[in-house]
This record gives sequence, structure tokens and C-alpha cells, in this order.
Amino acid sequence: MAHIIRGMYGKSEIGYSEDDYQTLRAFFDQSIAYPGTIVRASWHSGTWIPPEVMPRLVRLKRAKTMYDWMLLRGGGDLVSSRFRNAVEELDPGRHQFFPVIVEDRNGVARPDEFFIFNVVGRIDSIIEERSNFNASGRGHVECWSYSRRVGPWQCALDAAVIGDRACWVEHRYSLCVFISDRLAALLKKRKLNSFRLDEYSEEISRQFFDSPRGHLTANFSFHAPATNSTE
Repeated sequence: MAHIIRGMYGKSEIGYSEDDYQTLRAFFDQSIAYPGTIVRASWHSGTWIPPEVMPRLVRLKRAKTMYDWMLLRGGGDLVSSRFRNAVEELDPGRHQFFPVIVEDRNGVARPDEFFIFNVVGRIDSIIEERSNFNASGRGHVECWSYSRRVGPWQCALDAAVIGDRACWVEHRYSLCVFISDRLAALLKKRKLNSFRLDEYSEEISRQFFDSPRGHLTANFSFHAPATNSTE
């Protein structure tokens, strides 16, 4: 089982300075997601981001409460050291965590450690014939992608492609982050907050699915989204 994880806009608002925001925008506007493609880099394209373009400071613009996952105004995800430790425990050294100072509205630094989180690398694990997706643009553009069809969410992923990854970006269903059942269980066990787990997806073996027996018996279960919220 895999999940799409999303941060939640709570009562706190946090963001970049105008100069830092413009530096980030300049990087994304001139950078491709991967060599040989025309797709622009984005926060959820799986692109490695050079540390020199990342802000060193973010500021609380409203309220005072800090959470384990916060959506940054202007794009990006701010996570706590607890979240970083959970990801590093299961997916060591794969992703980027940029340390930042968090200041309140009065310019006073918060004591806890926080990081801008960037998932690095993307894979192509979606099994189209067992998923409720349209292949938008296939046959017309090189960088075609999947889009969700009307109806219930249904997505199957190839477990062999995912391997031991704890979190990843899908090549043809990007703009979101998938996480493994192991990471979801660890986040819940440690009672991390301010995220939700949406769109549960079954992980299966394509080799099993492609066999006559697998084609007949491969089975999927879909559940209502779970919420881990502090609101």
C-alpha cells in the first residue's frame, strides 16, 4: 500500500522574503526537471535543487504555532526534525532537507529545527491497466502524463519499481508526493501532525500481474482518506 501525502494549511502562515522567493522562481523558470526533457523543474518534479538557491530563513506571518509539516506560501514544504528523522530512517541520504531559521513576526528565531523538504528522483511505477487514469497527450507530446478519470480513485503501483523507497514522485503523475506504508505507519506511531494521507494505492508485482494466474486474481482495496490534523 502507498499513499499520497499532503500538507495542510492550518492557522499559521509562513513564507519567504520577496528576494528569496524571486531567487527560487528564477531557478525553476530556467531549469528543466531532467536532462533531455522540456519539463520545467518544480517543487514536486523530483529535481535535485542546488543549495545556493535555497532560503536560509522563513518567517511566520500569522499565528505562532509550528507543526511537523507546513505548506510554505510561494511553494515548498517546511518539515520538522521529527519528520526528517523518520524519512532518513527509512530512506537515508536520498532526499534533500535544507535547514532554515524560522522567525516570528517580531524577528525572534524559533528554537526548534526545521527544514525545507525536497523529494529527489522520480519513478514510473503506475500500472495503467489497473488504474483509473487517462493518458493525457500520449502520442502527441513526449512529456505526456496521467490524469484522474471521473469516478473513484484507483491506482496500482509496481512494487518492484518502488523497491525500498519510502517516498517518491511519479514520472507521469507528478505535483504530489507518494509515501510507503512503512513511512505512513512511522509518522502515525510518532504522532506527527498537520498532514493528511490521501488516495491509497495498491502495490503489486507486475510480474505476478502479467502471469495468467496473477491477471485473474490480482486484487485491490481502496479506503477513505485518513487525516492527521491539528486544526
